[in-house]
Amino acid sequence: MIFLFFLCATLLISCPSEAAAPSAPKYVLIFLADGGSLGQLEIARLYNRQVHQQELVITGKIMKEGFYGSLTTHSADRLVTDSAAAATAMAGGCKARNGAVGICYDGSIPETVMERARKNGMGTGLITNAPIYDASPAAFIAHVRSRGDYGSILEQYLKFTPELVLGGGRDRFLPQSRTGTQRRDEGDPILLFKAKGYHYVSNRAELKEARGPKVLGLFHPGEMSFEHTRGAGIEPSLSEMAEAALRILHAHNPRGFVLFVESEHIDSAAHQTDAPSLIHAVREFDRTVKLGYEFYKKFPAETLLLVTSDHDTGGLGLTGAASARDLKKLQSVRTSFGKAARLLGERPTVGAIDRLMAEHFSGFVLPIDLKEAILKRKTLGPPFPANPTAAALSAMVSRQIHVSWVSSGHTNQPVFVAALGVGAQQFRGYQDNTDFGRHLLTLLQAKRSR
Repeated sequence: MIFLFFLCATLLISCPSEAAAPSAPKYVLIFLADGGSLGQLEIARLYNRQVHQQELVITGKIMKEGFYGSLTTHSADRLVTDSAAAATAMAGGCKARNGAVGICYDGSIPETVMERARKNGMGTGLITNAPIYDASPAAFIAHVRSRGDYGSILEQYLKFTPELVLGGGRDRFLPQSRTGTQRRDEGDPILLFKAKGYHYVSNRAELKEARGPKVLGLFHPGEMSFEHTRGAGIEPSLSEMAEAALRILHAHNPRGFVLFVESEHIDSAAHQTDAPSLIHAVREFDRTVKLGYEFYKKFPAETLLLVTSDHDTGGLGLTGAASARDLKKLQSVRTSFGKAARLLGERPTVGAIDRLMAEHFSGFVLPIDLKEAILKRKTLGPPFPANPTAAALSAMVSRQIHVSWVSSGHTNQPVFVAALGVGAQQFRGYQDNTDFGRHLLTLLQAKRSR
């Protein structure tokens, strides 16, 4: 073989080469901004610059140092996808019908990225601030016809036994007799996970002390709290979960690992047309991605870092009158629109509204028409959410910082993908979300074949 390479180099001819074999990453880090768009990233980038004099890692590092592409997102039966079909495409490389998790449109069961990683002897981890059984993380391990089949999803998690499971959704892990459960039986999945060797943690302090090799972390009954409404004492942030995951997975998986990290809060905020919460969610997502970038810098020859989205939610954009001064007003917002609606309840008073504004929206003025809408429980119609309080607050913020929403639902806009490291060039250009899954599966197949 040495003689052959010498001959090729001397005669300047093409010869078979080991270097031509597909590159295979040892570490695959997938960061998913559920509901995220390039427009949202840009608004968050501008906010970060104007308010904090900082660049986003996603746009300032990964997109500049790596490869950038776009993904189309339609599902098998709809031009606008849901998270289940999108995640199935990205985890298994096939189109699925909306609502289906890990099942292709023709009924076949694809091998997922996590399943192939397991065959390679690699560790696997799922992180989300949604319930851990939600569609996006589920599609990397489970196969169910309906994303609402939470019982089957948890059973498949238990059978697959990923090394790490962190997020919300404790309500489906508690027996029927326990407070805060959504189960209709006395099943106790936490005990079942413990029996399989998992260290169970339920708060921020316990997560910091967790050492693995297997960890189950459930930090909220449902979706975890938004970043600017989260108490510092109990729930970990998305970045704190990712920090623990990278530490634990790297320490216990010498053959490498695949880690999936999702920010559901971007999607949830966009469904509420809540621009302040969305910007906070994007900034926390970026802090989380920064940890992945720092890991990549330690192991650049072995790591593939991917930052992407499953679909756009809301179609958010700035209008022509927007200014840096407008964005700075968002610093005064101290709560999410959804939490504000819960604070006021179904029978708000003028005094309660005034107190809400003074305590949580001091940089904004609530116009008379929107105050009346809250008091009289009038909906505003599209693109705003159905709750009158959330809708009025969204309309107020949108008018005064000059942002525009297309919808409070998903759109068909292509989404971004930024890739850095081993095999990153495969993700550049204009592709479909099934290509994302196929590229990952091919790269992991290359690792197995070696």
